[in-house]
Amino acid sequence: MADDTRQPDNTPPEDQSQSDARPVRRPKPKHDFPKTQAGKMWEVLGNPAEPANTLPGGTYNSAGGKPAELTWRDAFSFKQQGYAWYQAPCARDSLLVGMGAGGAVGGVRFILKGLSSISTTANFAVVGFTLSASGMYYWCDRRRKEEARGMAMAVQGMKMLHEKRAREKAASEETARVAAASKAEEEARRRKEQWYKFW
Repeated sequence: MADDTRQPDNTPPEDQSQSDARPVRRPKPKHDFPKTQAGKMWEVLGNPAEPANTLPGGTYNSAGGKPAELTWRDAFSFKQQGYAWYQAPCARDSLLVGMGAGGAVGGVRFILKGLSSISTTANFAVVGFTLSASGMYYWCDRRRKEEARGMAMAVQGMKMLHEKRAREKAASEETARVAAASKAEEEARRRKEQWYKFW
């Protein structure tokens, strides 16, 4: 018979608990997940915890500090907003629609005219891409603004609903308090009008 060659587990219980308590690192997700409705409203309307009267760029120390000078390059840079130009809202949809439309226009022109006018065909494809991408971006941006306006109206409606519920709750508490007081007065009056008295 063969002997047992496994190593005995002689580690003290303290070492086992420390090795088991090591946190598990999760990998960073590959894709960005969609934001919640509250996250979208905070992004559009601002965080309610932050003061509402602060102006953009007003966070520097005005007692002696100066804000950073802006250049023309900063005006056309999307890096300040945290994304590149192709990651801007609606950019993906407009670029995909533009590529599809440009390819379709160029393909149809190539089929109809052939190799004789390849530069004109390329020009048609570029114009088709530009017009369709611009139109898609305009439509998507307008839709986003309407959604933001709708979210602002929803936030305002929810605020009015909460105020209405608070008023109704205060009114019901007031009527309950008045009813309890009148009931106590009625009870006291009935006690006074009893035909018998103990003392």
